[in-house]
Order: sequence, then C-alpha cells, then structure tokens
Amino acid sequence: MLEVWLDCILDMVKTIPILFIVYLAIGWMETRMDTVTRIVTSTEPAGPVIGALVGAIPQCGFSVGCSALYCRGFLPPATLIAVYLSTSDEAIPVLLAGGGDWKTVLQLIGVKLIVAIVAGYLFYFTLFRKKWNPDELPDDEVDMDEVNMGCSCCNGQTIFGAAVSRTVSTTVFLLATMLILNTVIYLIGEDTVSSLLLGGTILQPALCALIGLFPGCAVSVLLTELFMSGTISFGAAVAGLSAGAGFGFVLLVRESPRRRDAFKIIGCTYLAAVAAGILIDLIF
Repeated sequence: MLEVWLDCILDMVKTIPILFIVYLAIGWMETRMDTVTRIVTSTEPAGPVIGALVGAIPQCGFSVGCSALYCRGFLPPATLIAVYLSTSDEAIPVLLAGGGDWKTVLQLIGVKLIVAIVAGYLFYFTLFRKKWNPDELPDDEVDMDEVNMGCSCCNGQTIFGAAVSRTVSTTVFLLATMLILNTVIYLIGEDTVSSLLLGGTILQPALCALIGLFPGCAVSVLLTELFMSGTISFGAAVAGLSAGAGFGFVLLVRESPRRRDAFKIIGCTYLAAVAAGILIDLIF
C-alpha cells in the first residue's frame, strides 16, 4: 500500500511543473484575449492533428494541461478529445522496461494517433460541428470565481502568484483523488481485474476502456502489464489506454464551465476508444 501511495505522489510531482507552466500561460493569455482568440480560432481546423501529436508525448501532465486550457476557453472540445485518445501515460516506458520491442511501441503510438485524429475530426464535423466560440462562457451556470484561475487584473494577484495559487489548489485536489482511487484499485487486486475482463470476447475492449476512465497513471500501468502478460488483446489495450486521460478527466469535471459538456467529452472519448478497440480486434 505504501508503494502505491508513493507512486501516486511521484506521478503528481511530475505533473506539477506542467500544471504551473500551463496556468502561467493561461494567466498571460487572459491579458491578451483578443490576440489569443484569433490564433485559436484560426488554427481550430488543425486542432485534432495538433492535439493528437501533443497527447502522444508520454507524460500524463499534458492531458491535465489541455483540460485546463479547454476549461478556460482556449481549446476546442474536438481537440481535447484527440489529446485524450492519444495519451498513453506510462504505457510506453512500461512496455520498454518490461521487454517490449520498439515495433510494439511504435505500433501502439501509431494506432492511437490514427484513432485520435480520425475520432477528433469525426466529432469536429458532427457533435461539435457548431462553430466553437471561446467567448461563450455560461455565466448563468457556474460561479466563475470558483472556476477561473484569476488574472492579475481581476483579483490583484500577479500572473505568477495566480499560477502558483492555482497549481497548489489543483495539486492538492488531484492528489487526494488519486490516493483514494489508487488505493481502491490496489485493494481490488490485479488478479481480480484480470478475471473480470472476459478475455477472447468482443466485450473486452469495452471493459478495458471502462477501466481506462479511472484517472491516474496506475491504470495505464495495469493495462500495459495485462497486455504484456497476454491477458488482454492489443485492441483491448488500445481501447483502455485511449480512454484513459490520466488526471485530465478529474480536472475537466471539476473546472469545466459547462458540466454537461465535460461528461459529453468523456462519453465521446470512451465511445471512440471502444469502437477502435473492437475494430482492431476484428481486423487482427
């Protein structure tokens, strides 16, 4: 149990610098809203590709950072979904450390990139086809004092001070959440999880994707180890790792100005991950 908690704390420590940089960038952008809005709007059509490439970097903090950018109106929803789908957290280091070859690693990265880009554009032209406007924040649905990081012009804090404050607040919340979830996973046990995954059935990708929704790097490690041991198929591994977004989902639900949109994004991520996993298993 102590090892589980230490791993959780170490994962959170690795996320802190990225969180701080993102919140520092948000503070700077809030003072230049007109310029930022023009840039984001002009690059929106390429969003799923950019998001997929960013998410492919093996670091769980990027999903958190992109969630924060979305919550502040700087990132379109389809782009955020692409980030989530391409994120693999600790899967790549675990594969290499566990004796996995580069062919498997590159195959995993390539497949997840394709899934992220295809799904990102699919949602961009369907569920999120309405022109995205970062200025449309629902003042009537949320207390913005609780959501906003707060820029120097709004609450007297400097951009640096606001970034530090927001980073500390978010870190404490995420760490408490991760400690609870990782403890539950530890108590359930890897063997129990393995026996519940219905190996060899079309339902396995759906179950693995459901497990992937639990936030935390421990989940990606578990799914990768199950794949390397032959307990789950490659399609199921892709589904689980594509549905997992590290701490990103926690921050998204906590700070999204529209709570129903947050769950819509999570639902789209899950469905895309399941569909990809099932398709991969049927093909291969």
